[in-house]
Amino acid sequence: MDIIFLDIDGVLRTTKSDIWWSTKLSQPIPDNLFERRFDPNSVSLINQITNLTISKIVIISTWRTNFNFDELKMKLFSRGIHAQVVGTTPVLENRGIEIQYWLDTNSVNNYVVIDDNINDIVNHINPNKIVKCESKDGFTQKEFDKVIDILA
Repeated sequence: MDIIFLDIDGVLRTTKSDIWWSTKLSQPIPDNLFERRFDPNSVSLINQITNLTISKIVIISTWRTNFNFDELKMKLFSRGIHAQVVGTTPVLENRGIEIQYWLDTNSVNNYVVIDDNINDIVNHINPNKIVKCESKDGFTQKEFDKVIDILA
């Protein structure tokens, strides 16, 4: 099984996407971070990757600490993510250790980590498997191309 370890804030949801949605809907940006919408382009690109590579998603975002697994899957689906979400990483010392634990306890052929903040990941995960997004832009075509190269 191929896995995308996926962060949310700074990848799918950005300040830029908050402003875009606020303007599009003529509504203020919700105070509650978890009620905000995802960038439609980033969502489309993630869906394209999972369709092309038959990869599945494991959530590494702090959102996993605020919702149970079924609620989290519903949040993603309601915001346009149609890929199969198969899990979340456990909450341990840091996300790099959490990802490595998930890899050690599951059967994974190939994987990639998509995140905007990789400081706690790079010392534990092969840097060639990490795709860093710019938090202001989120997941773009540039990162899409890198992920395809890793998962191909």
